[in-house]
Amino acid sequence: MNFLRAILFSSLLLPLAALAANPLLRGDTLRQATLTSASDDIPSGWCGRAMLSLLNQSGVGRGLKPGNGQEWEKILADAGWKSVKVSSPWRAPLGSVLVYLGDRLLGKPPRGTPGGYFGHVEMVALSPIGGRMFVADSPRMVPGGSVPDNFTGRAWVPPGTLMPAPAPMANQIDTIMQQRLQMALEHFSASGAQHASLGSGPQLVEGR
Repeated sequence: MNFLRAILFSSLLLPLAALAANPLLRGDTLRQATLTSASDDIPSGWCGRAMLSLLNQSGVGRGLKPGNGQEWEKILADAGWKSVKVSSPWRAPLGSVLVYLGDRLLGKPPRGTPGGYFGHVEMVALSPIGGRMFVADSPRMVPGGSVPDNFTGRAWVPPGTLMPAPAPMANQIDTIMQQRLQMALEHFSASGAQHASLGSGPQLVEGR
């Protein structure tokens, strides 16, 4: 419950531009990816292994092979995935996969983290109440793991994906805000009903 409340609060603080992108996968699939990332037995630092598992469970893992985070652009390309240039991970389509290189490939000394040595890979997913998440070995509310500055600038989409022209920003923001409000109302309504049922037990009446 604390995990869900933290995600709800943080998603209300996210910049609206971070949420304005067309999803490639169904919303329930993207939310399930976040829950799976938070609860599976794959330890932190094993983003490549976690990514392969998540994409297989999401139904788009055909032809994919295991590999370290920085190897995933080749893995995706070999499986027929296509890359789309994006200015920032925040503008990547929901459901796309993002890759970050290890420090050595960029001429930097490794920063002492798994990502610093082997790079990072993650999928753009959704929290249970609709906020953007970046998931792999764990769900994160900010992109890039330990190497956010090593983003390749490409979002990878599954084979056969047709990228529609984005709706005007104002329309996207209005739709997103309506969806987030509805999900928040449903969440708190369910929580309120649960509390009400707990407080509706037998009442003691004082005698007169």
